[in-house]
Amino acid sequence: MKTTKRFERAVSKLYNAFHNGTLDAGDCKHCAVGNILGHDKWTCSSPSSYLWENSNPKDEVFSFFDGSENNSEYSSEELKMIEYWFIIGHEEYELDDKNCQFKGLCAVIEYLCELDNIPNIMDYTSLFETENNKPIKELTF
Repeated sequence: MKTTKRFERAVSKLYNAFHNGTLDAGDCKHCAVGNILGHDKWTCSSPSSYLWENSNPKDEVFSFFDGSENNSEYSSEELKMIEYWFIIGHEEYELDDKNCQFKGLCAVIEYLCELDNIPNIMDYTSLFETENNKPIKELTF
């Protein structure tokens, strides 16, 4: 499957954060966007847990330290939506629960795929498609 460089970089950073324990929806520097941009270049007006209880995450105010421009490969609106999908994908308030984080990451990766016109890499449904009671695709590792 062909992907884009920005997609590969973002997924790589999220993968590392998930497995290294540096992914935390309640901490702006360690949220999905904080990990994509780098912990020292990002802040937001309130922790994600506040958003769940009090407002729509799409309305969250995000900014960059030192008044610097967003020099990431994603626009400010795309970054807001990345964090929105991470928060919404949790479905629960268990911020440090790995299963909840995984659900949030799945939602983010689906959105990143949409942005770059890539088929959703998290979608395994095609593995279960059949024709004449036989699998259309073979499972290979």
